[in-house]
Amino acid sequence: MKTFVAFFEIPAVNMERAVQFYGTVFGEKLEVVEYGEEKMAFISSGNQQPIGCIFNLKGYQPTSNSITISFYTENMDESLVLVRKAGGKIATEPCETCEGSKDYFAYFLDTEGNRIGLFTRNIHPGE
Repeated sequence: MKTFVAFFEIPAVNMERAVQFYGTVFGEKLEVVEYGEEKMAFISSGNQQPIGCIFNLKGYQPTSNSITISFYTENMDESLVLVRKAGGKIATEPCETCEGSKDYFAYFLDTEGNRIGLFTRNIHPGE
């Protein structure tokens, strides 16, 4: 299967707060770099290639009612605990994508007000 997502960008008004939030949720230290007026903090996958970023640039605003990015998690419950710990709010508790699928999703609002999804293949690891 092709991978269609090449790169994602999550807008932030308060870059320091957003970097702290995603650093806690992903368990990574994110560094802010500046490119002219734009600030970015890259998020990497296991091979250390950037797959997306948190960014701050005039004219871009966080939103909870537009395109939603969903991140894969091995453990939904642990991820939601980290979201709350980092200051996020759970928007939708975990539920099945469709009956009997064993695929689950949940939505949260980050500290900037973006709606972000979490997705897992099995809500209870080891089942």
